[in-house]
Amino acid sequence: MKGQKKRPVKARTEWRVRRIMIIALIAVLVCGGIYEIYALNQNPIRVEPALEETVTEKVGASAFIFRDEQCIHADLSAYSVPFVQDGDRVSGNGVIAANFSDAGSAMRYAQLLELREEYDRLSALATGTEYSSVRVSALMDGASDGLCALLQQTDTGNIAEAEAAENTFLEKETALEIAVDEDVNISAKLSELSKDIRAQEASVGSYQTVTTGLDSSGYFFSKTDGYEDVIPYADAGSLTVSTLEAALQTLPVSSTGGKIVKSFSWYIAAVVDSQTAEKLSHIRGSLRINFPQAGLGEVPVTVYAMRADASGKCAVVFRCIENSSALLQLRKEDIEIIFGKTTGYRVPLSAVRIVTKETGEGDDKTQEQLRGVYVLRGNVVSFRRINPVYAGEDYILSAPYYKEDGSNDSSYLGLYEEIITEGKDLYAGAVVYR
Repeated sequence: MKGQKKRPVKARTEWRVRRIMIIALIAVLVCGGIYEIYALNQNPIRVEPALEETVTEKVGASAFIFRDEQCIHADLSAYSVPFVQDGDRVSGNGVIAANFSDAGSAMRYAQLLELREEYDRLSALATGTEYSSVRVSALMDGASDGLCALLQQTDTGNIAEAEAAENTFLEKETALEIAVDEDVNISAKLSELSKDIRAQEASVGSYQTVTTGLDSSGYFFSKTDGYEDVIPYADAGSLTVSTLEAALQTLPVSSTGGKIVKSFSWYIAAVVDSQTAEKLSHIRGSLRINFPQAGLGEVPVTVYAMRADASGKCAVVFRCIENSSALLQLRKEDIEIIFGKTTGYRVPLSAVRIVTKETGEGDDKTQEQLRGVYVLRGNVVSFRRINPVYAGEDYILSAPYYKEDGSNDSSYLGLYEEIITEGKDLYAGAVVYR
């Protein structure tokens, strides 16, 4: 066409080259997308977070618990009022109860004890402490803390500690009442309580005190279980398998009057196999025993004595000095001997890989075999080494690894990292999709 300028040959050539390059680039992108879709379908990726898990190494056994205890042969009537509660410590030949001739007298005496306890509490509270200068908020916090402590001790079933917590709470609650209410008059309350006590004393009548009848002091328990004399306390160091197995089969003997637990330390005896006995023989120091059915948690113990028989079984006696009213009532229990606990990140065995790492150059080039797992960070595959500390049937536990300066080594598996448990053609730096 006339007047239309023709492009130079060079410009037309460059334009054709750019067009070819654009088409080629588009083709590469399309092919790449098709390949990614194909690879996604052919190489599905499965991941699992690295979560912390604790494995307890333990052995179960049936145990017989025995103590330095002695039965009380006291004459307790149907109308007895106890002076002590289970778990309380009493002195030698200490008074434990009062016997009455009828239920009415016993009830009035129990009420008298409550009045005296309240009088003593208020007397201690009125020893000149001035609460008007105390911040009310602090007293409220104290009363709240006292109530929480009372509820906790009540849940444990420890009567002695629950009563102590109750008295503490009442003192704090009364202190708060005095601080916020000007009409509270302790003197008037004490006077009224004193009058009530005198009237109650006159109505009680005579009674007979009951003592333990034992020269030894110790922890009092109102009930016996009939196993107190099965294994003598002095035989703890020479207990045999046959004696212990017989004790576990023994039936209780009926008895009344309560008992005194005289020694602070007590024993847990169990029959174990030779393999467990071998492990126990190498333990120095304390280990822990759990009472799963009693729900009392773990207690620290030491191996006191061990004696094997010809069959390979071994009688093991553990010594414990931790005490509570609940622990002092245990007798025949299923126990768990806790050898130790191992904590780490759970890693499926199927995810563990061995990769070769080359270091150095030329003649100094070396190869190192590294054990670890592939993890997914976004869509990029990374390799993390593992530090095995425990091996299960289909998993291991990997512990964090720390450098000499105490910092965490990030080349090792970390908490919550996504472990690739299933995938093909994996390598560090690969881009994958889920």
